[in-house]
Amino acid sequence: MPSNPRIHALVGVIAGVSLSAIAAMAMAVGAVTGSVTHPRGRENLVVFVTQTAEKFPAPTAHAEMDQKRMQFSPFVLPVVVGTTVDFRNHDSVAHNVFSPDAERYNLGTWRPGTSHSHRFNALGVYAQACALHPEMQAYILVLQNPYFAVTKANGAFSLPAMPDGSYAVQVWGVKLSSADKARHFPLKVASGMATLKIAF
Repeated sequence: MPSNPRIHALVGVIAGVSLSAIAAMAMAVGAVTGSVTHPRGRENLVVFVTQTAEKFPAPTAHAEMDQKRMQFSPFVLPVVVGTTVDFRNHDSVAHNVFSPDAERYNLGTWRPGTSHSHRFNALGVYAQACALHPEMQAYILVLQNPYFAVTKANGAFSLPAMPDGSYAVQVWGVKLSSADKARHFPLKVASGMATLKIAF
């Protein structure tokens, strides 16, 4: 087999790095993890960095909220301000989407298999409802930055990788009190890593 200088050089670089160092570099990418404990439940809580000095352009990719099995899915959807959300209808009946909050939009009613879209230009929490089916409800959180996550059933979450530094974190949930939602939790990211355990 012919000798390839580039491959030999790459092997030399890898050989000069210990396995522990390689593992550390891998863990440093997106290794901001944690958990939330709350007496009213741990699932579907939005953990988010309150504010950053970074400025983020409106995402070009659309987020999505579906209507299927007579429910909104997901129940909680955090997005960066400026995001367009596509509301889809995968049920066999017509649906409507409106919100009484902030921009107070009503996207109308549409048939199965179709969708409408809305761009969220203002920060805040938007309750989603269907005028045809009052039992249906969901929430969209419009946030300043993309450093957020929705907790799993056990309260675990993983935030996107972020620059090293000190941050303030908040938690939002339907069942949380106003005082709980207003609490700030310190987060210090060093070498791309941090662990945050939040207990109410």
